Amino acid sequence: MKRFLVLLLFVIASRAGAQAVEKPEPFDSAGRVTTLTPLAAAKLSLSPPAWRITGDFTAARLFSIGDQGYVIVVERRDGAIERYAITRQDREYLRARTSKLEPSINEQLGKVNTGLTQVRQEIVRAAINDEFVLHQGALAVAVYGPAFAYALSNETPGRVAAYILGAGGTFYAATQITRNQQISHPQNLLASHAALHGAGIGLGLAHAFGGNSNVEGALAFAGGIGGTAFALAAGPGVKESDVAGAAFGSDGALLVTYLLLRAGHDPNNDFPTKSQAGILAGSALVGYPLGLAYARNAKYNVTAGDVGALLTTGAVGGLAAGTVAHAMTKTSSRDRHRSAVYTSAAGGFLLGSAAGDVLLVRRFDHTGREAAMLGLGAVAGAFMGAGAFTLVKPHRRNDEVAPYVIATAGAIAGLAVAEAFMPPRTDAGRQARANVRVNPLGLALAASRAPGQHSIVEITF
Repeated sequence: MKRFLVLLLFVIASRAGAQAVEKPEPFDSAGRVTTLTPLAAAKLSLSPPAWRITGDFTAARLFSIGDQGYVIVVERRDGAIERYAITRQDREYLRARTSKLEPSINEQLGKVNTGLTQVRQEIVRAAINDEFVLHQGALAVAVYGPAFAYALSNETPGRVAAYILGAGGTFYAATQITRNQQISHPQNLLASHAALHGAGIGLGLAHAFGGNSNVEGALAFAGGIGGTAFALAAGPGVKESDVAGAAFGSDGALLVTYLLLRAGHDPNNDFPTKSQAGILAGSALVGYPLGLAYARNAKYNVTAGDVGALLTTGAVGGLAAGTVAHAMTKTSSRDRHRSAVYTSAAGGFLLGSAAGDVLLVRRFDHTGREAAMLGLGAVAGAFMGAGAFTLVKPHRRNDEVAPYVIATAGAIAGLAVAEAFMPPRTDAGRQARANVRVNPLGLALAASRAPGQHSIVEITF
């Protein structure tokens, strides 16, 4: 046993100390044929053992690994990469065969592949840019136009004219931006979210400082435009998970702040007061960097779907905590009961989000569709529970707790069932322990002294 362990450590150490370097080189002697496509390989009638590639692929390239021989790297249509080790005799066979390939054929094949790639990129770019224009057009009608109208005039005719000018001008600006700038899908999502919240933040600040309708319209318009400008300044390299994290931080902070303010608000006064409006605007603004920091700095992989799952677990947690508070304080005064329910719902949302991070985000990776299924499962479970109680007991008192308890249990059950039926997708982030795996294929190839580089033991952390 000790000899086996010493031999195993020797193999690992020798591989770490003598790592092979792959150097690209052309197939032919003239240096013209650097890539072989399926059409070129078929025309040359390449055959085993030098050419063992079967099935459809995008391109094949040749690499030299020094004294260990050569390797052919194949890129499949689905993005998978495969490597085939070949001997020096196989390499000479390929050199002789590819020397017969006419330069014009290889060049034309390369141009066709390049042209198709460029066309595909242009189609995707145009579709995303059109999506940006569509979203900005909706914002121009619903946000930019009304805000601009209230900022410029207090009379109906003037507001109509200002509305047309504001909506039309911002829509035209969006179309011009897409002509000179490529907008990524995450950028578009961030622009829509930040524009809506920016307008709300501007409106809240105007109310906090006692501004009139003109000031409210001006700050709302500036906030909406500023939110879109912020998204464009973020650049096309922004990730969808970053956008989802920032949006979750802003929405979550706004929701929790709203619940806490409602808990301590005097019902005899209008909501929100000037100070409350300023606090709400500030919470929405501060939530963006907090959510972004979570998505970027977590020691595990956080996808946009993971962030969507946190919204569901947070909502379920808020429902559960609010139900408990309702049950414990239903005999109290109305003000105390309302305050307890709002405060508990805020704390429940935070605890539910934390539980979702531990139970779902750290263990699995979710897509956006899977996050939507989790939300749908929780909502369906809550409605099924409440509906079942209504069927059994159609007449109930207003302060009864049982329907809320059953709805909460149904939401948790629906969430659990939706997660259980999803395909297993382990978190792709850093793992807490090292995993050791022996590659039986690599061990067999090494034992048979097959030329090439073979992985025997893989250690991941």
